[in-house]
Amino acid sequence: MNGDPNFRDQVTESAEVLERNALTSTLNSFLVYGKAAHANLTRPRFKAFYSLSPAHQGLLQPSYTEHLDQIDKAIDSNASFLRLVAQYGANEFEAPQDMREWEGATAFQVDQTRSTIKQIYRDWSSEAASERDICYGRVIRALNNIYDPGNRASTKVLIPGAGLGRLAYDVACEGYVSQGNEFSYHMLIVSNFILNLTTKVDEFAIYPFIHTFSHTSTASNQVRQVTIPDRCPSTSGSETGGNFSFTAGSFTDIYGRPDAGPEDKWDAILTVFFLDTAHNVLDYIDVIRRTLKDVSSSDEDVYWINFGPLLYHFEDEQNLSDIGGAANQDKLSIELPLDILVSMVERCGFSVEVLETGITSTYAADEKAMGKWVFESVFWVARKLPAVA
Repeated sequence: MNGDPNFRDQVTESAEVLERNALTSTLNSFLVYGKAAHANLTRPRFKAFYSLSPAHQGLLQPSYTEHLDQIDKAIDSNASFLRLVAQYGANEFEAPQDMREWEGATAFQVDQTRSTIKQIYRDWSSEAASERDICYGRVIRALNNIYDPGNRASTKVLIPGAGLGRLAYDVACEGYVSQGNEFSYHMLIVSNFILNLTTKVDEFAIYPFIHTFSHTSTASNQVRQVTIPDRCPSTSGSETGGNFSFTAGSFTDIYGRPDAGPEDKWDAILTVFFLDTAHNVLDYIDVIRRTLKDVSSSDEDVYWINFGPLLYHFEDEQNLSDIGGAANQDKLSIELPLDILVSMVERCGFSVEVLETGITSTYAADEKAMGKWVFESVFWVARKLPAVA
């Protein structure tokens, strides 16, 4: 280990630069959304339209070009909303005031911005309430079956991978001490805006379905607006009793410290569409067990409740080019079939007391579309067992 204090200062400064670049490039991805969307969505289609024969142009006029005009207007509306989010995000997260110091956005980050608009729809619109009920509702009902209302004010519940914060907020509204954790700057910036800066229900309109032209049943469905939020957290503090918080950073880094004291332990952990985001799901299981309160008897109520599919996020990035060399942790991906995953949960100190499989679920799906991704998700309630002496 290098003991040179100058070296340590350089490492710290380098980490701060990387963090600042990650923040500002995300903010920039909000700002360039409109320009990129016009360039990628409507401009090529107008160009394709005008390359058609006069006869085909005549057939499509005016319905097709008017539809593209409506999408252009929807893009502009989304862009205005995202500029507002970026403005508040820059202040809240203390980005450099001089935007010339901001890192440019990558194509991947702009794509994440488009996905974030769908995520806003999923978490904070009334239209997506039925989708949320399948996952968030199921998890909250299981939690409420364990803890009586009179005990919830002292029951600490952690939600890693909290995204835009809806599940963590709803858990707090049930009377628990709730904390969400999130790593993505896209999620952190937007969740901060919705949770702290919106002032009324249905304050903003977004257009979440304009980014794809496939499986579209009607033109009006593709350009329909969705209003958010369907509940306004910043004006309903009494619902949460002030027992709601959010942390930024890696779940394993923040909660995986082996020296964590009793005050850092939790009564329950809820994971929804989260486990398959791990490079190595065993790391998540280890941290979840370590972060839950220690138990000394089999009747203590300390639980891990999970819902989601197994769409392992890093499967396509698995690095097989240097099998004999050291593992590349950024590319590593351990993908466990469900039966092996459940057995690992049990071998790592849990009793799986409820296990349901094949639960049909979607993620930010357009219910009016002609096609959508459908998952068969797994749901479990696992009780932490006392450590074996």
